[in-house]
Amino acid sequence: MITGLDLLFLEVNSLEESLGFYEGVLGMEVESVNTDSDPPMAKVRGGQLRITLAQHLETMLRRGRGVHFFAGVEDVDRFYDELIARGADVQPPVDEGWGGRFVTLEDPDKYRFFFVTWKG
Repeated sequence: MITGLDLLFLEVNSLEESLGFYEGVLGMEVESVNTDSDPPMAKVRGGQLRITLAQHLETMLRRGRGVHFFAGVEDVDRFYDELIARGADVQPPVDEGWGGRFVTLEDPDKYRFFFVTWKG
């Protein structure tokens, strides 16, 4: 039985740029960085969400294509204000008919994140 999404493992072009996004823009905690490993890796956490970043140079295919991540936030409007204060380039929250109010961001490798406050 599947119990939930435990970890995202993302290949990135630059650990430095990615850490700037995940820590600096999203406010996630950096748990570890190992630039001496093969490949160089970092681990970040936001609440229960854990992401491992592995630095691999981009292949011929564009990263992020066809993959979208939905992460819950308590108050998307407050989260939006925090993103703006951190310098994020993000549009204001929008309501959708599928039951959520959200903002969308792309990381440096074009992985798309939807930060959602679900409506009951």
